[in-house]
Amino acid sequence: MKLRHSFICAAALASLALAGCSGSNLVPNASSNNGSDSKGGGQPIPSFTQFTDIPMPSNSSLDMDRSIIFGASDAWHGRLVINAGGTPAQMYDFYEREMPNFGWSKVTVVRADISVMVYDRESRVATIKLQGGSFAGSTVDITVSPKG
Repeated sequence: MKLRHSFICAAALASLALAGCSGSNLVPNASSNNGSDSKGGGQPIPSFTQFTDIPMPSNSSLDMDRSIIFGASDAWHGRLVINAGGTPAQMYDFYEREMPNFGWSKVTVVRADISVMVYDRESRVATIKLQGGSFAGSTVDITVSPKG
């Protein structure tokens, strides 16, 4: 019971930390504006700017309900769930092209209806699962964990 309580507290803190990050551009290292949406409502927009070590397609949004992150900067681990505007084939090509530009080395890939790509970088491993979205586009599920 104590372990479950600790996990729930850690998940809640991670969710709050992730929700507190905002910016107008959904690409790594992009400059952010005042954190408001373009409609002037003042609502924060989920941002990918804190993930400087993983490429993010510009036509995507972070699924805050299904993502959970621990740590920060280039030492984070956890799960990012991204709703991308491109097809699964386009997302596969995007990650195959961009992951090496962020220092990741390909370990193995399986290209299929649900594609899985595995990369490593220093002491971490990234697994990317790509599948068609429920309405259009793609769902990109990125899990980053320590090696070993």
